[in-house]
Amino acid sequence: MPHPIGERLHCDDCGAEIEFVKACDCPERLPRTHSNLCCGKEMRSLGVTREEQPARSAPATRR
Repeated sequence: MPHPIGERLHCDDCGAEIEFVKACDCPERLPRTHSNLCCGKEMRSLGVTREEQPARSAPATRR
């Protein structure tokens, strides 16, 4: 299952959290090649907590 930028995972046992700063592009049609385990259990998704930031353009110059 792909994870979008900003998705947070939380471990209810120890409180550890993961936030995806780069999208995970694992295809949904293929079995996952990684797992979201912590303390021997699947981490809980807290959803997307921030939107993808637009690319920054060069600063405007004043005339």
